[in-house]
Amino acid sequence: MRILKGTLTTMVTASVAVVVLTGCGGGQNNASSTGPSTSSSSSSASTSSSKSSASPWSPSSSSSTTTPAAAKDATAIADGIKAKVPTVTKLVTITEDNDPNNKIGRPGGYVSAATLYDSGASCTELGVECGATVEVWPDEAGARSRSKFIQDALKAANGALGEEYHYQHGAVLLRVYGDLKPSVAKKYEVAFNS
Repeated sequence: MRILKGTLTTMVTASVAVVVLTGCGGGQNNASSTGPSTSSSSSSASTSSSKSSASPWSPSSSSSTTTPAAAKDATAIADGIKAKVPTVTKLVTITEDNDPNNKIGRPGGYVSAATLYDSGASCTELGVECGATVEVWPDEAGARSRSKFIQDALKAANGALGEEYHYQHGAVLLRVYGDLKPSVAKKYEVAFNS
């Protein structure tokens, strides 16, 4: 009887652990929902870890997972990119009233976002398919998780949902529409890195 009781206790404990772990995994996926249904997909996910004191991407404290105060405003970052990419025609700040993903300011969502309209893309609604989006997340892990979730979903769709170029600095994720030429995406990357 004592062996049966110990085995039962072990089985119940293992079952609870599985349920808890499953719940944690599901929450992460829900926190990183996909972009607009006409979103695009894949290509160069790049992360820069430059730590010079002059860089806007350097952490403002000793923690490398926090977003620097100067980099928390996606519109300011997007405006800097717009000044360096000649094909950008317009910039729109994402708010809780126009967010196509309903993620701004929500638990598990980004804290700031902006969309860049590019002359090489045409779109019918606000989103990455207009050219590019800048998303500022609460921390680096959130931005990395968002990028991975989108890239995995687009890869699983075998190109049916398009492609995206992703560039990340800490908690900031730049998503560039995959239908833009690679040379244009490179201009966004260079502007984002400078």
